Formats: sequence, structure tokens, C-alpha cells
Amino acid sequence: MSFDSLAALTASGHSFEGATAEQLAVIAHLSPEEVAVINSIKAKLDGEVSAHSQPPADTTGGVVW
Repeated sequence: MSFDSLAALTASGHSFEGATAEQLAVIAHLSPEEVAVINSIKAKLDGEVSAHSQPPADTTGGVVW
């Protein structure tokens, strides 16, 4: 059975809406190791975004500049 990089990335929350056929063809040829790196980066970025989007538990107020 062949590795399906598009399916693996989509299952991890990546969206390819708006990608061209040429871009999808390149993505379709990624190795399992390359997909793992991309997913690892996405997980770190998602963690950073959620960490910055919620105030610390001891915050009673805040200011947005």
C-alpha cells in the first residue's frame, strides 16, 4: 500500500483549498518523513497560537494596543 501524503496532511488539519494542480502534485509526492516534519511544525504553531490567545489564569484584566 502506497503512502498518501495528501490524506495524511488533511487528517492532521491541513487545508489545500485554493492549491493548484501543480502544487497538489508536489504535495502528493512527499515522503512520510516530510509529512511528519510538516505536522510537527503545525502542531508547534497551533500550540503557540492557543497559548497566546488565552490570558494567564492569574490575569484579572488586560490591555490590547
